[in-house]
Amino acid sequence: MEDELEKYKRENADLKKEIERLKNSSASNTYKVIFEASPDILIQLNADYKIIVIHIPNIEEERVNTVVGKDIFDVTPEYTHVKMKNALTSVFRDGEVVKYFSEGETMGSYRYYDNYLSPIKDAEGNITTVYFRSRDITAQKIAEKVLLDNERKLKTVYENSIQFLTVLDLDRKFIWFNKNARDRSPAVFGKDLIVGEVAESYIAKEYRTGFVENFNKAVAGETITYTRKYALNNAPFFLELSLAPVYNNDNTVVGVALTGINVTKHKEYEDYLKRINLELVQQNEKLNQYSYIISHNLRGPIATLMGLVQVFEQCRHESDQLDEIMRHVYKSAVNLDSIIKDLNTVVTNSGQEGNLKTTIDLKEECDGIIFLLASQIEKASAEFIIDFDQYPILFSIKSYIHSILYNLIYNAIKYRRTHVTPVIRIQSYIENDGMLCIECTDNGLGIDLDKFGSRLFGFYKRFHTHVEGKGLGLHLVKKQVELLGGRIEVQSVVDEGSTFRIFLPK
Repeated sequence: MEDELEKYKRENADLKKEIERLKNSSASNTYKVIFEASPDILIQLNADYKIIVIHIPNIEEERVNTVVGKDIFDVTPEYTHVKMKNALTSVFRDGEVVKYFSEGETMGSYRYYDNYLSPIKDAEGNITTVYFRSRDITAQKIAEKVLLDNERKLKTVYENSIQFLTVLDLDRKFIWFNKNARDRSPAVFGKDLIVGEVAESYIAKEYRTGFVENFNKAVAGETITYTRKYALNNAPFFLELSLAPVYNNDNTVVGVALTGINVTKHKEYEDYLKRINLELVQQNEKLNQYSYIISHNLRGPIATLMGLVQVFEQCRHESDQLDEIMRHVYKSAVNLDSIIKDLNTVVTNSGQEGNLKTTIDLKEECDGIIFLLASQIEKASAEFIIDFDQYPILFSIKSYIHSILYNLIYNAIKYRRTHVTPVIRIQSYIENDGMLCIECTDNGLGIDLDKFGSRLFGFYKRFHTHVEGKGLGLHLVKKQVELLGGRIEVQSVVDEGSTFRIFLPK
């Protein structure tokens, strides 16, 4: 019976051993699958630094197993030995995990590794072996180096940029600025840029509210651009400023880029183009005035000459009237010649208006115009009241004054009321502001200023369609008055008459 019992015990013990063996075998197979699938170099070393187990990814198992049992220092590159020896010594001595970095020529190329050593202890807590994991981080390191190289290049570009580059945090404080911004700041803003300073402290008080509004728009995702004028070395300095959002990897706004480009030269060129364009517009306006003057001012003398020629044809056999006719022809020709000479002077001295000014006798000028319009005046039975006693002489451009007076007198005759004798009063006097006023008053048709006031001096504008005309006269008068540095005012009542006041520098 005892023999049977002993036999049973032995069989039970053997069964337990077999079960344990099978458990270990199953665990070993599981660990082996995980071990072989690892992308890292995995090594188990004993206390003599001999290789117990080794796995090298992408290397055949048969080839790898040839180093099992060998000293780790006999199968690894020499550049790894010092750090590896120090790490192994530390793990076996202290029982702590050790991590270190290594790099060098490995398997035909320069490579980088992160290395981890962990102690493996037995049931009593003694360190029997070391688990050694070496991870190839070459691709990561190369990417980091490329990134750092690109960052250095980008920083060099930013630092040496001619642009004014800064970055603000969400509290509008400077967190970075480039060399150009740092160097320009004292001259432009009056003080040095300092990291941590609020941007508004560098901005004039009247612009701070606008800056904060633009900053908030940038934080909301907009890009804001505007131009601001500063003074640099007592000269105008223009910066085109831009506020743009700065995003992190999560596409969240973490700051605002404040950049500035010196557009002073561009602004100067822009102003130059504006000035040239203005000069061209003014020159074109003067040419238009010349054209208008020719069409208006020459009409009277030519019409008078044509009328005299007709009279001459009718009276050619009446010798007693021929002398009088020829005197009128000669006077008209002299007037025409004077007008042409004045116009030629205007064209020759274009752009040099100061050279065109001369002393003008207003009474004499007015009498000449009345002579030129003699036939129209006679036909209308117009009466004139002329009073230049207060200020008879004017220093101005003769052709312009002639044109202004001619058009005002001509219109006063032309736009008369039927069955009412035209009475035209012309006078000159000094206003309180020191300007000379030439006033022309008539008792004609008048103008509805409520209806036509805004268009009164427009180009080709007419307000009495029953009277022949092109609507150039008042437009011409206003332009010429403005070219002389003056202004024109009008008062008018329908069916009562009009008063035009020309204000000119003395």
